[in-house]
Amino acid sequence: MQVSPIAQTASAHLGGYLLMQYRDIGGMLQAANAVSALGAWAGIFAQIQAHALLLSRVIPQTDTTLVEVITRDGERFFYGDAINACLFEGGGDKFLSFWNLAAGAANDPDIGKKIDVLEIARYTSKMIGEPEFGRPRIGAAAGLSELPIDAVRKHGPVLRDHFLELNLEPAELMTVFGSVAQQFAVFAAGEAADVPVKTPMKRADIVRLYIESAVPMSKLDTGSVGMATLFRGI
Repeated sequence: MQVSPIAQTASAHLGGYLLMQYRDIGGMLQAANAVSALGAWAGIFAQIQAHALLLSRVIPQTDTTLVEVITRDGERFFYGDAINACLFEGGGDKFLSFWNLAAGAANDPDIGKKIDVLEIARYTSKMIGEPEFGRPRIGAAAGLSELPIDAVRKHGPVLRDHFLELNLEPAELMTVFGSVAQQFAVFAAGEAADVPVKTPMKRADIVRLYIESAVPMSKLDTGSVGMATLFRGI
């Protein structure tokens, strides 16, 4: 699939922003926090992309395409085939999923057998309303100190505004996040000589953390994290 010049510009900005935000004063990369943040951003923007593709009818509306769930505490969450398409499945020659590209960060053709994305999705659903919701299970072992939702609240509105300024097509959001996820693995794994890493990660763990952060964040009400103003009137 051909990537537009605007999407290439957005990817370059996103990669640079990630490196800038997650290096300490001494230049040391906080790998787990950066990986989790990128996955979390991909998750919330996957829902944004899903809404846009439904409005443009790239994804047809059905009873299971996008479902709103309200908890007893009044919190809103979103599920459905449209979000799953943006995160995992893609849309043929119309759009790529985050997984289509991010899984390539593992450099392992069998990574799909080692990371069960359906199990991660089921676990996320099970944790709705629980204290552990949105907390990656691999996070503690990887040295994670920032929760995905905190990364979304702090940086999501900044990224949204930049993409709007660029006039990035919503259908290319996962192409942007997925391509950066693939390229950023070099840094998170400690393979870039000019970017020191506090705790380098294994590439398979990088991909797992991307997904464990992305899935729960894709379910959030965007208004609850300061991102109610979206793309093209959504």
